[in-house]
Amino acid sequence: MATLMPTDTRAALVSVGGAPAPILFTLRQHRPAHVWYFCSAATATQPGSQTIAEVIQAQLDWHPVPRFIEVQRFEELGPCYHELRRKIPELLDEARVSRTDVLVDYTGGTKTMTAALVLAATELFDRFSYVGGEQREKGGLGVTVEGKERVFYQSNPWNELAVREVERACDLWAGALFDTAAQVLRAAAARVTRRHRFEAVAEVAEAMAARYRLDFREATRLLGRKLQEGLALLFDGQDDHGLAAFARGALQSCSACAQGVASPVFLREVLDNALRTAAQGRFEDAAARLYRGMEMQGQLWLHEATNGVFVNGRCRRENIEKIPAGLTTLDFCRPDGTGEVRLSVEQLFRALHRLGDARAAKVVADIEREPKSRWRQATEKRNTSILAHGVNSIGEEGFEAMKQTAADFLGFDLAREANPIPPLDERWL
Repeated sequence: MATLMPTDTRAALVSVGGAPAPILFTLRQHRPAHVWYFCSAATATQPGSQTIAEVIQAQLDWHPVPRFIEVQRFEELGPCYHELRRKIPELLDEARVSRTDVLVDYTGGTKTMTAALVLAATELFDRFSYVGGEQREKGGLGVTVEGKERVFYQSNPWNELAVREVERACDLWAGALFDTAAQVLRAAAARVTRRHRFEAVAEVAEAMAARYRLDFREATRLLGRKLQEGLALLFDGQDDHGLAAFARGALQSCSACAQGVASPVFLREVLDNALRTAAQGRFEDAAARLYRGMEMQGQLWLHEATNGVFVNGRCRRENIEKIPAGLTTLDFCRPDGTGEVRLSVEQLFRALHRLGDARAAKVVADIEREPKSRWRQATEKRNTSILAHGVNSIGEEGFEAMKQTAADFLGFDLAREANPIPPLDERWL
């Protein structure tokens, strides 16, 4: 009796040892064009199972191409596993067979050989079989009685649950390697029953990758209505363990940032990005982000203080006449060759201070303490860094000093991210 799998079998990888009947039964059920026999080598006391494999091959009434994987240390898991890992890719290339067309039968061989075969084969193949039976010799403890065979077909549990792939994706996600996590999930999606969930979470990962590289328009596109609707359908009223809420919150933040204008939401996103980048040990990149956050805060305050005359630290030609009188006497608030005014970081806070904005007082007072200015020490360290205008590395110490300065002078809460990207929850899949 056998339950046939509804797919063609072009090659069979079988472990050999003991009685040939179960293997013959499997091969005759599928009649593969290629048979790869995993055999034990001969020793001083026993002939090895390639002899059995040759007997099996001789009894087949068609002519599959045989290949023999022979292992010397067949009672040791490591050597068996490594020999299979070495030979299987060669056999696939030689036969030009897709891994999906291979059936792995682990009925024969020593226990160690069987364990090694399953361990190595689960990394590549989807279909497995084991020949048991309705009746066995030796009171039910021996080999299956010929003619009473029963084939048990199983799918690869890693392909069904994608255990290893999910664990790897979680690790990559935790390290902010969202693009790579998405690749792992998409590759796994083709081999699991919950394909659409894997694909949806992969798309969320791609959105987080875009968010992390500050491509908010792409993140917004990926997190858009199609994904939102898809998540609802995938869980169909069941608990989604916070996935939809997270996606909605991320969409709101990324949509606000995609408008191309500085805003409090945009500022917090930049600061969170700086913290996330520093957590990866990328302190040069983190400092660049934090510097931009310090500048953006000044731009936002000046925008407010001038009733929108300055936008992102810039006053356009058509708004020059609207510049507050208190600023027109400042040299750096005079139009440049393009007829516009563009302010640097320090100039932003000096302009605010001239307007009597108390929020800038602490920054300006510190700048006036040159050469002991903490503000300038922090900003100059960034300006002379490798990713700015110099060749010096900021390092963790430099970034932490800059972070403390930003917190002390601008009131930033940099102890943790305000809108963190949560860990990838395995239950989403």
